[in-house]
Amino acid sequence: MIRIHTSKGLWLCSFLITFFSLTTFGQDNELSFLFVGDVMQHDGQIKAAYNKTTNSYEYEDGFKYVKPIIHEYDIRVVNLEVTLAGKPYKGYPQFSAPDALPETLINAGFNLILTANNHSCDRGAKGVERTLDVLDKLGVQHTGTFRNQEERDTNYPLIIEEKGMKVAVLNYTYGTNGLFVAKPLIVNYIDSAVIRKDVAKAKTMNADYIICTMHWGTEYKLLPNKKQKFYEQFCYDLGVDMVIGGHPHVLQPIEKKEVHGEEKLTVWSLGNFVSNMSVRHTRGGVMVGASIKKENNKVVLGEVEHCLVYVHPRQEGAIKPYYILPEFDYNAYRPGFLSPAEITKMNQFFSDSRALFSEHNIGNTEKLITAQSNTGQLYQKYLGAYYSVLIPGGDDDLLMDKDLGPYLHETVDNEGESYILSGVCDTIEEARGNLQFIKDCKLSDTPKLVLVKPSGIIIIEE
Repeated sequence: MIRIHTSKGLWLCSFLITFFSLTTFGQDNELSFLFVGDVMQHDGQIKAAYNKTTNSYEYEDGFKYVKPIIHEYDIRVVNLEVTLAGKPYKGYPQFSAPDALPETLINAGFNLILTANNHSCDRGAKGVERTLDVLDKLGVQHTGTFRNQEERDTNYPLIIEEKGMKVAVLNYTYGTNGLFVAKPLIVNYIDSAVIRKDVAKAKTMNADYIICTMHWGTEYKLLPNKKQKFYEQFCYDLGVDMVIGGHPHVLQPIEKKEVHGEEKLTVWSLGNFVSNMSVRHTRGGVMVGASIKKENNKVVLGEVEHCLVYVHPRQEGAIKPYYILPEFDYNAYRPGFLSPAEITKMNQFFSDSRALFSEHNIGNTEKLITAQSNTGQLYQKYLGAYYSVLIPGGDDDLLMDKDLGPYLHETVDNEGESYILSGVCDTIEEARGNLQFIKDCKLSDTPKLVLVKPSGIIIIEE
């Protein structure tokens, strides 16, 4: 896998900021986290993503409306609730998803993937091992399952060191649907003795802050059960600072609260980030952002915000992206993007979620996407038309590059052709500047100026 870290690559990133402006959550002396819910791949999603034109699976377009939000944060955490066991790809009840899925998660900006969940053992030892192999090959941080005890001892708790802070991340699941894998493979299960030992180890490693991510709770229930409440308190009594949950496939409350004289954050359930579930309350999830900062040699919790997202499958020619959508008036800029029935379901999801949160949430604010914001203006271009630069022969290594990735995107036209593009420009003049700079940096010998519309990509001959 090629990684671009040349000075020209870095200059290009600086230049492209004028075309894809990103804001950040928190201040320079703060470390920000983003947590999203379960990433599923049911049979319908796998079938929808298959592109017979390229004989590949395409997920990029589905994530483009959340990508700018993801990149506002430093550490971006997602639960991969499938195995990467290879073919045959299959959805429920025993998942194996295409490798293109984790590639897209990284392209979208996620840099920490959780692997301990009730589907970790769906494809036996091969599924556990190959999932780890794929994630290692992609170069992304991950935690929750391990090849053997030595690997767990070496890599767990996962330690993140940034901005003068040392954060330990733990990951556990309540079970694996009655399926188990033999030693030496390890799946982290919720066990009080194990958690106690792991938290103690994090402290001996001089962790300033400890985050415990839990796959727990009762499916489709909107409030936490007794076991969730027990383990939340158990973790806080041990000295954990955040408890972040998933698995119920519906939202549960977010609570920023004081425990033992310190501010803590509990997210009982993040819901679905992307899935094929269509029953009320399962049609989306929440993205939760939180910042921490060091004050007087102690790391403390800062702001907490959340952004609701709805999953909208929509046929776009050769493929059917499962769009992950924050609330926004999409039809104002692309009439018919959402059908009346889909608008009703989306509004119902947002209304239900806000009703739950208004009654039970504590100490966090909702992040909204306005038409005037940088993100809202980007949405308008995606929905309407924009100028960009096509990079012929570009591959996913460019998209996953930590410096260039935020400023590049991939899209599939109605015929199934896939394109890697640089810039989302209002005017052709902006795109020409981008084109020349890409040539100067030798990122591509033959970049092409294009006009991108929902109906297709038009190459502009000059």
